[in-house]
Amino acid sequence: MKEYKGKITAKLFWMACGFCAGWFVFNLVGKFTHSTLFAGIAAIVVIAFMLYKVFVCDNITIIITDDKQLLIKRFGKIIKSFIINNYYWSEYSKNSNTKDAEDQDIYYVSKENGEENYIDCSNFSGDDYEELLTELGAKGQDVPPVKVETIKK
Repeated sequence: MKEYKGKITAKLFWMACGFCAGWFVFNLVGKFTHSTLFAGIAAIVVIAFMLYKVFVCDNITIIITDDKQLLIKRFGKIIKSFIINNYYWSEYSKNSNTKDAEDQDIYYVSKENGEENYIDCSNFSGDDYEELLTELGAKGQDVPPVKVETIKK
């Protein structure tokens, strides 16, 4: 059984981003409304949303069991369970072949109905993310690219 948890450094980074966003909203709303009260309320809402996102929504643990099952837990409670072989796993969306360097989502498509969804792994370290993709079979071995020769006419 292998367990993957979010890193504290990622949480600290997103908390800092939330406080910066709150400061920006405070200054922006204060500039247009000339009211410190409205600006403060708007900033508190933005900061509260970001703290909720970091500590509740993104606070997940992914466990891969020995019997090839993937469990997603939040606060020790299982919120989703997958049998790995019943899904296609990828680091790319089925409608895209590219992604941003910071994008750490794992996409899964049901083999039964073709429905696509994703798991947000942005709080995981890059090594854990890559290891998880390999564990799910979404990342192949590093095979050299095939050279294609073109014939110009």
